Amino acid sequence: MIHETLDSLIERVLKEHDRKVDMLADTRRMSIESVGVGDPDAGKNVELTVDEADGLSRLIMSEHSLGQMATDLGIPKRYFDRMKVDAPDLFRSNVHHWLYQEPKRRMLRAYNQGGEFLTGRAWLSDRYRRLDNIEIATKLLPEFDRLSEEVSFHNAAITDEKFFLRATFPRLTEDVKVGMPVQWGVQIRNSEVGAGTFAIESFVLTLACMNGMVVSKVMNARHVGKRLGDNLSDEAIKADDRAFWLAARDELRASINEVEFHKVLAALRESTEGVAINAPIAATERLAKTYSLSDGEKETVLMELAAAGDFSRWGALSAITAAAQKADAFDRRVEMEEIGWDVATLSSREWERIAVSA
Repeated sequence: MIHETLDSLIERVLKEHDRKVDMLADTRRMSIESVGVGDPDAGKNVELTVDEADGLSRLIMSEHSLGQMATDLGIPKRYFDRMKVDAPDLFRSNVHHWLYQEPKRRMLRAYNQGGEFLTGRAWLSDRYRRLDNIEIATKLLPEFDRLSEEVSFHNAAITDEKFFLRATFPRLTEDVKVGMPVQWGVQIRNSEVGAGTFAIESFVLTLACMNGMVVSKVMNARHVGKRLGDNLSDEAIKADDRAFWLAARDELRASINEVEFHKVLAALRESTEGVAINAPIAATERLAKTYSLSDGEKETVLMELAAAGDFSRWGALSAITAAAQKADAFDRRVEMEEIGWDVATLSSREWERIAVSA
């Protein structure tokens, strides 16, 4: 879901935070079952039962968490899924063998939906560092009011696996070419379920069409910390977390980098010149192959390219970022916007291979 206001974003973050349940558990105290929940024709769900000190917790595991579990246990995901649906007894036997024969402690992240079952969101290492969206809301968002620049909230999104927030700095606005202004900004991304790193990234917004482009990382941090256990005091954890968020605050302030903006601007201006596409269909095919665009994405890029009538490198990357706005998932939208910047920074020889048909 895309949020157009900070208020709606914060409301969503608070609501999800209130439903969170985390637990550290020994895999030997777990059992798993492939079950039908609700509509029996909807396929198999996986129920994980955890025997905790205060009772049993029952989780219906998400596809994302099952993928993490399969990887952790060394079971190929395709075989894992086939057993789950077609051979539930074999599935249970295989998973239990590795849970018990190679015991580990695992962090389980879940949502309390108010019913009998929790929703299992993630299967993670006991070294997983929780950098949660609520901390971004409480520790980083207030910093926008303290920055030396005027800040304009652009948008935000929370998907099942990731968080994105984008803001721009209106003073840092210049033309790539006449009538095509871009604005410097910042993107904060995160994943609470091990689907990516926490990152603060520079971001460019094309004001004429509101297409975005992620251009560089200011800060990139993996969710890996000290192993959680009895020897790590609450005081030590809090001190470590405080140091991390102070560093993130400083990097957020550093994202207002006028020198970096002008470097990016120079690269974008250069993309308006040089070799032009001489065969749009063939060039789009090569772009699709190079950047693993789906058939639908390829067709959308071609339509955007033809509609704009700009066959420069700038026209190609603009077509990609325009197609990104039509992506079904916000995660994919961001990936395609990153592709736009990749195209902008291709060497002349690499661009010519895409643009010019032999």
